[in-house]
Amino acid sequence: MAALDELEEARAVWLAYEVEFAERRKKEKHDGLRRPGSVDDWHRLTWGGFGVAWCDDPAVHPREPLAEVLRRLIAALEREPGSECPVCDGQRLVWRYDLDHEPSSGPVCTDCGILVPRPVLTPESLAYARRTRLLVSA
Repeated sequence: MAALDELEEARAVWLAYEVEFAERRKKEKHDGLRRPGSVDDWHRLTWGGFGVAWCDDPAVHPREPLAEVLRRLIAALEREPGSECPVCDGQRLVWRYDLDHEPSSGPVCTDCGILVPRPVLTPESLAYARRTRLLVSA
């Protein structure tokens, strides 16, 4: 039951975001902005809620409930880009390839495992993540 309650709370957070997104886009279209901005790329890739808080490795995931993770991701999309993970404030972001969903590559927080939406990170943070290689023992 606890898992179902957690999912229902997360669903409510996502649906509220979807309503706000639709209202904002309607206003932007009315004002003549027909093409969504780069922040909206994340929304397009997560259409319908798929992969919103994606963790490619099930063994590494945020400690917080899913609803809180969603709140933090959404809040990060609404402010200026930063240099750390918006979910756990982790500083260690690495670029991973061959992820199991779209986008198939991107910055992943090594602390909580979240695929961090590119628009929430500064260009410098994205460049640093691309240069960072995770050392794996044999």
